Amino acid sequence: MSTPRRSFLGRLGALLALGAVPSSLAAVESGGRGSGAGDAYAPDERWLEAVAQREHRLFVDTATLTDVAAFRRTLNFLDVYNTDFGTADGKLGVVIGMHGGAIALALGDALWAKYRLGERLGVKDAAGAPVTAHPFRAGHAATIEGMKARGVHLLACNRTLMRLSRELAGAAGDAAALHRELVAGVLAEVQVVPAMIVAVSRAQERGIPYIVVV
Repeated sequence: MSTPRRSFLGRLGALLALGAVPSSLAAVESGGRGSGAGDAYAPDERWLEAVAQREHRLFVDTATLTDVAAFRRTLNFLDVYNTDFGTADGKLGVVIGMHGGAIALALGDALWAKYRLGERLGVKDAAGAPVTAHPFRAGHAATIEGMKARGVHLLACNRTLMRLSRELAGAAGDAAALHRELVAGVLAEVQVVPAMIVAVSRAQERGIPYIVVV
């Protein structure tokens, strides 16, 4: 029998392909909103400066939700440095870049409830009912709030949000307006960046190691 996470991933992929993802994503950190017009996005690279100054650093790139593997790999990185190397979180700089299907990790509780995402995506609670809140936002270490508590920087790709806005708007819709709605609805714990491929490139220019989690 498929698990809720795997069912969620499979259904999300189908929805992305059909452009059937909800029309609002949930509140961007004020420093990550940018000031450009339309689809332009003014870069805010405080995350890059913060990570680059740490003793040990890592950029985790992910486009998949499978068992929130990127969060679990990040926990391994942090925990092993803590326990085996005696290095505190404050000396570790980690960033997780979310794009593709993983952009769903930016969705907020209000959106899950408003658009009945649990029902649409086949994500159920222990009693078998569709969830009404973000299943990976809080409650254990491998979640959005768990990552933020450990000092991890979370990034969402604006290009992915742009693609979603075009798919959702269709030929007759207002993609620009929908894009603004998506950006305004990203979780407060997550910063939107112009494009994940550029964020990765700029991190590598600063000597930050990079891995892809699939």
